[in-house]
Amino acid sequence: MPVTLPVASPHVSDAPSPPRTIVWLVLLVVFMLAGVVGTLLTWPKAEPTGTPWFWVQLLVLPGLAWAIVFGLRLHYYDEETARLKAEDETLQEDREKAIRFACEPLAVLDFGYLCGAGDVDVANKLVQGEITLAAKTSAEGNSGTRHTSLPLIDNEDGLGRYGPCFDKLLNSIGPTITALPRDVALDVRLHLPEDGHGEARLETLRQCWSKAELRSAKITLLSADEGLMALDQWLDVKGGPLLERFTLFLSTQLHDVPPENSAEAAVAVLLGWAPLAERRGLESVALLHRPLQTDAAALDESIRLSLLWGRATPERIDDLWQAGLLGTDKGALLHAASNTKLGVSQTEELSSVHDIDTALGDPGICAGWLATVLAIEHTVQTSSSQLIAWREGMLRLAVAQPIAHKKQVESNA
Repeated sequence: MPVTLPVASPHVSDAPSPPRTIVWLVLLVVFMLAGVVGTLLTWPKAEPTGTPWFWVQLLVLPGLAWAIVFGLRLHYYDEETARLKAEDETLQEDREKAIRFACEPLAVLDFGYLCGAGDVDVANKLVQGEITLAAKTSAEGNSGTRHTSLPLIDNEDGLGRYGPCFDKLLNSIGPTITALPRDVALDVRLHLPEDGHGEARLETLRQCWSKAELRSAKITLLSADEGLMALDQWLDVKGGPLLERFTLFLSTQLHDVPPENSAEAAVAVLLGWAPLAERRGLESVALLHRPLQTDAAALDESIRLSLLWGRATPERIDDLWQAGLLGTDKGALLHAASNTKLGVSQTEELSSVHDIDTALGDPGICAGWLATVLAIEHTVQTSSSQLIAWREGMLRLAVAQPIAHKKQVESNA
């Protein structure tokens, strides 16, 4: 569930205005004249006017009446001002509390990926412009299709190409899983396209997990439209074992017949609640902050919120990683980057905007995960803040930060 920041009431007319000097001076004159006229009209003719009571009724009582009315008006102003100030202070405290809650990151304990450009240092290759999407001719010699694929061979063991895919991912991340404390729960979430074979792929993963002799874990499917927003739900938990746990997210996109401009990819990323990882002495490679979803119309504000959640300033966003976006998304994103003065918008020819779709092809269900792990890989290499944008039904944003950034924030607190 997205975090909503408390906002002040738009009705600024509720704020009281202070007593205006000219108005109350005029009222003083009116009160005094009323006192004089009233006293002269009501004073008994037989009574002398030289008595103290005559002058009290003539001058003191009107002034006292004016002072009482003015005091009530001033008291109302002071009370309302104090009330509004207290409301503002409470609102500010609630806002700061909501921001602190939304800024809580997840620790990236390890990650691995497979794509057509390799399984290591792909982020650097993409940054250097060394990867180009090209057409490939089919084995039958038919006309080429622009795509990238994974060199996975079906071992004819009933697991298809998914078996060796899961094996490679688990082998790369297995040592980190083994090092996790056994008394903390470990979940495994598998994110796949909705092609009707989800349960079969899930069973394949369970067999690969058992073959890898990894610790027991609950392995379940992640709904196709949820994707990385599962991290948002995780970070919504206020405490307890549902928050203090480790989760391995796996996502795979393979094709029997590759579509035009497509990419095969597989990603594994092991996450844990950051304070838990720190408390248990686990080494994290990066921090992944709360994702949020938006649309093109609200992109400027969403980028600002995403940076707020990620404890990043616009000028410190050195790279933007995007995947699975529509053409209109890309234009809107660049426009919003300029409006919000992101660092990437200041680079020559937008060289810090890394379009995975252009370099590798559209990774499909894996788009957000692949963009995320490449951003994580790059933040590990450069120790700089990374913004991630992808589409899973809706446009989504997240920020990845280096571990050094967390230490800097804590030292400045």
